[in-house]
Amino acid sequence: MEEISYKNLRKIQQLEKTSPLISKINKNFYIELSNYLDKLKDEIKQEKNSDKIRLFQEEITNTEKIAFSILEFREKKIVQAALSKVRGGKPDLKNALEIENKLFNRIIEVINENREKTLMKKQNSKNDVNFESKENNKEEKNNNHIVRVLENIPEFVGTDMKTYNLRKDDVLTITEEMLNPLVKREVVKEIK
Repeated sequence: MEEISYKNLRKIQQLEKTSPLISKINKNFYIELSNYLDKLKDEIKQEKNSDKIRLFQEEITNTEKIAFSILEFREKKIVQAALSKVRGGKPDLKNALEIENKLFNRIIEVINENREKTLMKKQNSKNDVNFESKENNKEEKNNNHIVRVLENIPEFVGTDMKTYNLRKDDVLTITEEMLNPLVKREVVKEIK
Protein backbone atom coordinates (compact mmCIF):
# COMPACT_ATOMS: atom_id res chain seq x y z
CA MET A 1 0.00 0.00 0.00
CA GLU A 2 1.04 3.54 -0.67
CA GLU A 3 2.15 5.88 2.08
CA ILE A 4 -0.42 8.38 3.37
CA SER A 5 -0.33 11.66 1.51
CA TYR A 6 -2.89 14.22 0.43
CA LYS A 7 -2.73 12.86 -3.15
CA ASN A 8 -3.26 9.26 -2.05
CA LEU A 9 -6.13 10.25 0.25
CA ARG A 10 -7.86 11.93 -2.70
CA LYS A 11 -7.49 8.67 -4.70
CA ILE A 12 -9.04 6.66 -1.86
CA GLN A 13 -11.83 9.21 -1.49
CA GLN A 14 -12.66 8.99 -5.23
CA LEU A 15 -12.57 5.20 -5.14
CA GLU A 16 -14.90 5.10 -2.11
CA LYS A 17 -17.21 7.60 -3.78
CA THR A 18 -17.52 5.67 -7.04
CA SER A 19 -17.37 2.04 -5.87
CA PRO A 20 -20.47 0.35 -4.44
CA LEU A 21 -18.23 -1.88 -2.29
CA ILE A 22 -15.76 -0.97 0.42
CA SER A 23 -12.41 -0.46 -1.29
CA LYS A 24 -9.20 -2.14 -0.21
CA ILE A 25 -7.02 0.03 2.01
CA ASN A 26 -4.12 -0.70 4.31
CA LYS A 27 -5.27 -2.48 7.48
CA ASN A 28 -3.48 0.24 9.50
CA PHE A 29 -5.01 3.06 7.45
CA TYR A 30 -6.57 4.95 10.35
CA ILE A 31 -3.44 4.66 12.50
CA GLU A 32 -1.23 5.83 9.62
CA LEU A 33 -3.64 8.69 8.92
CA SER A 34 -3.48 9.78 12.54
CA ASN A 35 0.33 9.60 12.46
CA TYR A 36 0.40 11.63 9.25
CA LEU A 37 -1.73 14.38 10.82
CA ASP A 38 0.46 14.36 13.94
CA LYS A 39 3.52 14.72 11.72
CA LEU A 40 2.01 17.76 9.98
CA LYS A 41 1.17 19.32 13.35
CA ASP A 42 4.71 18.72 14.55
CA GLU A 43 6.07 20.40 11.40
CA ILE A 44 3.96 23.47 12.16
CA LYS A 45 5.56 23.68 15.61
CA GLN A 46 9.06 23.52 14.07
CA GLU A 47 8.34 25.97 11.27
CA LYS A 48 9.24 29.65 11.59
CA ASN A 49 7.98 30.85 8.20
CA SER A 50 4.39 32.08 8.55
CA ASP A 51 3.53 31.28 4.91
CA LYS A 52 4.65 27.67 5.37
CA ILE A 53 2.74 27.45 8.65
CA ARG A 54 -0.40 28.60 6.84
CA LEU A 55 0.18 25.98 4.12
CA PHE A 56 0.60 23.22 6.72
CA GLN A 57 -2.60 24.35 8.48
CA GLU A 58 -4.50 24.27 5.18
CA GLU A 59 -3.12 20.80 4.44
CA ILE A 60 -4.22 19.58 7.87
CA THR A 61 -7.72 21.03 7.41
CA ASN A 62 -8.07 19.56 3.91
CA THR A 63 -6.66 16.20 4.98
CA GLU A 64 -9.11 16.01 7.89
CA LYS A 65 -12.02 16.81 5.53
CA ILE A 66 -10.97 14.12 3.06
CA ALA A 67 -10.39 11.59 5.84
CA PHE A 68 -13.84 12.29 7.27
CA SER A 69 -15.35 11.94 3.80
CA ILE A 70 -13.65 8.54 3.36
CA LEU A 71 -14.92 7.45 6.77
CA GLU A 72 -18.49 8.53 5.92
CA PHE A 73 -18.48 6.68 2.58
CA ARG A 74 -17.25 3.53 4.29
CA GLU A 75 -19.73 3.87 7.17
CA LYS A 76 -22.61 4.24 4.71
CA LYS A 77 -21.55 1.05 2.93
CA ILE A 78 -21.27 -0.77 6.26
CA VAL A 79 -24.77 0.34 7.30
CA GLN A 80 -26.16 -0.77 3.93
CA ALA A 81 -24.33 -4.10 4.23
CA ALA A 82 -25.77 -4.63 7.72
CA LEU A 83 -29.30 -3.95 6.45
CA SER A 84 -28.68 -6.36 3.60
CA LYS A 85 -27.45 -9.04 6.02
CA VAL A 86 -30.45 -8.60 8.34
CA ARG A 87 -32.75 -8.97 5.31
CA GLY A 88 -31.06 -12.23 4.32
CA GLY A 89 -28.40 -10.93 1.93
CA LYS A 90 -24.73 -11.84 1.75
CA PRO A 91 -22.83 -8.53 1.61
CA ASP A 92 -19.20 -8.48 0.50
CA LEU A 93 -17.06 -7.14 3.35
CA LYS A 94 -13.74 -8.67 2.34
CA ASN A 95 -12.07 -5.23 2.35
CA ALA A 96 -13.54 -4.04 5.66
CA LEU A 97 -11.04 -3.32 8.40
CA GLU A 98 -11.33 -4.99 11.81
CA ILE A 99 -12.88 -1.90 13.42
CA GLU A 100 -15.36 -1.69 10.54
CA ASN A 101 -16.32 -5.35 10.97
CA LYS A 102 -17.03 -4.64 14.63
CA LEU A 103 -19.26 -1.74 13.60
CA PHE A 104 -21.04 -3.99 11.07
CA ASN A 105 -21.72 -6.64 13.72
CA ARG A 106 -22.89 -4.08 16.27
CA ILE A 107 -25.31 -2.51 13.77
CA ILE A 108 -26.79 -5.95 13.06
CA GLU A 109 -27.21 -6.54 16.81
CA VAL A 110 -28.96 -3.18 17.26
CA ILE A 111 -31.29 -3.77 14.30
CA ASN A 112 -32.20 -7.25 15.53
CA GLU A 113 -32.75 -6.01 19.11
CA ASN A 114 -34.92 -3.18 17.82
CA ARG A 115 -36.96 -5.50 15.63
CA GLU A 116 -37.47 -7.94 18.48
CA LYS A 117 -38.55 -5.23 20.91
CA THR A 118 -40.80 -3.56 18.34
CA LEU A 119 -42.51 -6.80 17.39
CA MET A 120 -42.86 -7.87 21.02
CA LYS A 121 -44.38 -4.51 21.93
CA LYS A 122 -46.83 -4.79 19.08
CA GLN A 123 -47.90 -8.27 20.21
CA ASN A 124 -48.04 -7.42 23.91
CA SER A 125 -49.17 -3.82 23.79
CA LYS A 126 -52.80 -4.69 24.51
CA ASN A 127 -51.81 -6.87 27.46
CA ASP A 128 -49.39 -4.22 28.75
CA VAL A 129 -52.05 -1.53 28.71
CA ASN A 130 -54.56 -3.72 30.52
CA PHE A 131 -51.96 -4.79 33.04
CA GLU A 132 -50.86 -1.22 33.67
CA SER A 133 -54.39 0.09 34.08
CA LYS A 134 -55.22 -2.72 36.50
CA GLU A 135 -52.11 -1.89 38.49
CA ASN A 136 -52.94 1.82 38.44
CA ASN A 137 -56.50 1.11 39.53
CA LYS A 138 -55.23 -0.93 42.47
CA GLU A 139 -53.00 1.94 43.51
CA GLU A 140 -55.81 4.45 43.11
CA LYS A 141 -58.18 2.31 45.17
CA ASN A 142 -55.58 2.04 47.89
CA ASN A 143 -54.69 5.73 47.94
CA ASN A 144 -57.89 7.50 46.91
CA HIS A 145 -60.75 8.77 49.03
CA ILE A 146 -64.42 8.92 48.11
CA VAL A 147 -65.89 12.36 48.67
CA ARG A 148 -69.17 14.24 48.18
CA VAL A 149 -68.98 17.80 46.88
CA LEU A 150 -70.76 20.22 49.26
CA GLU A 151 -70.97 23.22 46.93
CA ASN A 152 -70.15 24.19 43.35
CA ILE A 153 -66.39 24.64 42.88
CA PRO A 154 -64.95 26.74 40.04
CA GLU A 155 -62.88 24.76 37.52
CA PHE A 156 -59.37 23.97 38.79
CA VAL A 157 -56.34 21.80 38.01
CA GLY A 158 -55.71 19.13 40.63
CA THR A 159 -52.41 17.84 41.91
CA ASP A 160 -52.74 15.03 39.34
CA MET A 161 -52.73 17.73 36.60
CA LYS A 162 -56.33 16.91 35.62
CA THR A 163 -58.92 19.66 35.23
CA TYR A 164 -61.88 19.43 37.61
CA ASN A 165 -65.28 21.14 37.36
CA LEU A 166 -67.11 19.99 40.47
CA ARG A 167 -70.79 20.58 41.25
CA LYS A 168 -72.72 20.23 44.50
CA ASP A 169 -73.58 16.59 45.35
CA ASP A 170 -71.03 15.12 42.88
CA VAL A 171 -69.38 11.98 44.29
CA LEU A 172 -65.86 11.15 43.21
CA THR A 173 -62.56 9.64 44.27
CA ILE A 174 -59.58 11.88 44.86
CA THR A 175 -56.06 11.46 46.13
CA GLU A 176 -55.05 12.35 49.66
CA GLU A 177 -53.04 15.28 48.29
CA MET A 178 -56.24 16.79 46.89
CA LEU A 179 -58.44 15.71 49.78
CA ASN A 180 -56.76 17.75 52.50
CA PRO A 181 -56.99 21.23 50.89
CA LEU A 182 -60.60 20.66 49.77
CA VAL A 183 -61.66 19.43 53.22
CA LYS A 184 -59.97 22.46 54.82
CA ARG A 185 -61.95 24.74 52.49
CA GLU A 186 -65.06 22.79 53.54
CA VAL A 187 -66.14 22.16 49.94
CA VAL A 188 -65.99 18.34 50.08
CA LYS A 189 -66.78 15.75 52.72
CA GLU A 190 -65.22 12.31 52.81
CA ILE A 191 -67.69 9.42 52.66
CA LYS A 192 -66.71 6.64 55.03
